[in-house]
Amino acid sequence: MDHPADPAEDDAAPPARRRRFRRAPAVVVGGPEVLSGRVRNELAAHTTADERIEFCLRGDLNHSLVALDDRLLIVKPGFHAGTTFGSLVTTIYYRDVTGIQLHTFLLSGWIEISSPSFQGRERKRNRHPRTSDRDVYKLPNCVPIHKRRVPQCGFSLERLRALVAETKESQQRSSSTVVVELERLEALRTRGTINADEFAAAKELVLAEQSARVQAV
Repeated sequence: MDHPADPAEDDAAPPARRRRFRRAPAVVVGGPEVLSGRVRNELAAHTTADERIEFCLRGDLNHSLVALDDRLLIVKPGFHAGTTFGSLVTTIYYRDVTGIQLHTFLLSGWIEISSPSFQGRERKRNRHPRTSDRDVYKLPNCVPIHKRRVPQCGFSLERLRALVAETKESQQRSSSTVVVELERLEALRTRGTINADEFAAAKELVLAEQSARVQAV
């Protein structure tokens, strides 16, 4: 995936140019190489060698979102996340995602991932870190960004929505298959082809297989 060079990291840039881009922290999209060293360490600690990384998105203050096969990780390092010498790492499985929002104000914004564990809440200000639990720099399901970098996030957010949709569609197909199989077993039991004990054993097996498929999604 080719991405434009990040002017904020151009050491050769004139001082005035560097100052201008410091006021607009870059969002960088790509592989693990776009992440800070601390975030890469957390990523290695929370994934296995055989997991595929779909993309990484680095926001303000190195707060990052990493999309994997079956889930996403939000990694928030440092003081502004409430972890001065560590990082806050949140895992949200695609099957649990209920919303993906992009919020913007005059200069600032944030990406917010909603799930049953993390419900969206309206926030009036987010330009500067605050101690309140309404601070998007501390909320575990939010990645702060600068508004001028929003266009760079578009493709990644669409890909993330597609991953969520694919997971949920797979679950729905699996659930439909289970319903059909249970109805078939019930019909066999009603006709006397199988007895109650055989029906119970077959039903338990079908449900166990379904549970294993859901956990694997």
